[in-house]
Amino acid sequence: MNNRLTTSEHIQLWNACRAGSRDAFSQLYNLFAADLYRYGYNLVRNKPLVEDCLHTLFLHIYENRDRLGATDNIRFYLYRALRRRLLDTVSRSNKLTSEEYLFDQANFFSQPYEQDVMQQELIEQQNRVVRAELNKLPNRQKEILYLVYMKGLTYQQAAEVMDISMKTVYNTLNVALTSLRTYVRKSLQQLGTL
Repeated sequence: MNNRLTTSEHIQLWNACRAGSRDAFSQLYNLFAADLYRYGYNLVRNKPLVEDCLHTLFLHIYENRDRLGATDNIRFYLYRALRRRLLDTVSRSNKLTSEEYLFDQANFFSQPYEQDVMQQELIEQQNRVVRAELNKLPNRQKEILYLVYMKGLTYQQAAEVMDISMKTVYNTLNVALTSLRTYVRKSLQQLGTL
């Protein structure tokens, strides 16, 4: 199984873990721990805190496996559980110390129409502009973009992970995408690539 599990693979892996399979639990950890760590670190920017919460989460899952509910999307379940654990640890004051979601390492997939060097440079320059403009967005907008567009959660799942309403997700995404379009268009025009 790869990191992009089908719904039936999610169900099968989760149920095997709930039934006490050490292999399934190990596979669960190997598939999701690194991704969860990155997500948690983007929220609180505190490595030891994220590591502690992440390990506590997996320990809780292992110790309470027979009492866990069913899920058809393990990523959603784990993101939500880790976020809640971090929020509780940082004490519901909503003072997450995240400076920003960094999209510096984000990969943008585009198929160049020509394989020449100039086209590749243009694409990379455009990608740098998009990453830079993404990093200028407010944290909440970046978190929603990250969950929905980089991690593939549904709007409903992102709302539940962040403990906000669906309307807030839609509105925040709309504002973020509108701002991003404006900023990117302006930056690309200044560079003369648009």
